Amino acid sequence: MKPSILTSKSLEDRRLFLKFLAGSPLLYLGLTVCTSEKEGGLVSSSVLPKSTARGPGIITSPDQALNVFDLEAVAREKLPPAHYGYIATGVDDDLTLHENHEAYTRIKIRMRRLIDVRQVNASTELFGEKWPTPIVISPCGSQRAFHPEGEAAVARAARSKNHLQILSTVTTTSVEDVVEAREAPVWYQLYPTDRWEDSEQMLSRAEAVG
Repeated sequence: MKPSILTSKSLEDRRLFLKFLAGSPLLYLGLTVCTSEKEGGLVSSSVLPKSTARGPGIITSPDQALNVFDLEAVAREKLPPAHYGYIATGVDDDLTLHENHEAYTRIKIRMRRLIDVRQVNASTELFGEKWPTPIVISPCGSQRAFHPEGEAAVARAARSKNHLQILSTVTTTSVEDVVEAREAPVWYQLYPTDRWEDSEQMLSRAEAVG
């Protein structure tokens, strides 16, 4: 058997095993013991990889992804450096970006036993509107640089899972076309200018489509 085939098979087996662990309390217990420095853990969490995608091999299908960072690794490999830098970095020395990642380390999942988890409810309510999950597509401009249909393609993806979409002021697709693709209103992020009439016009267009 060729080495490349062995490598591909081993990566597939590894991902299946990790998916199994992700649904098991063993993973939580193991990482708590190994990475909790304050409680005398065996290994510092700082030495663990931030993403499973940073190892050898890049996923070739979204079905292989264990988390969104696997997709980030593909983008890093496929996109021109300037394009990847635009979408992957933030302002103010990336301080907010890093804090967004670190916030998840402070969230703990309480395990429950003898509880029927066949009907899990992850819904949330924002400003009186209920959503099936707390997943929100944040505003990002110039999306036609990454997909020929730009924000309209993202709108269709948001529609397929009924996620809230926020449209950037610097969208490359009109708010009317985005709402048509989403088949529901979207939130609109406004960057006001020193010309009030321009801001008023953008707000009027957003209001007109819901």
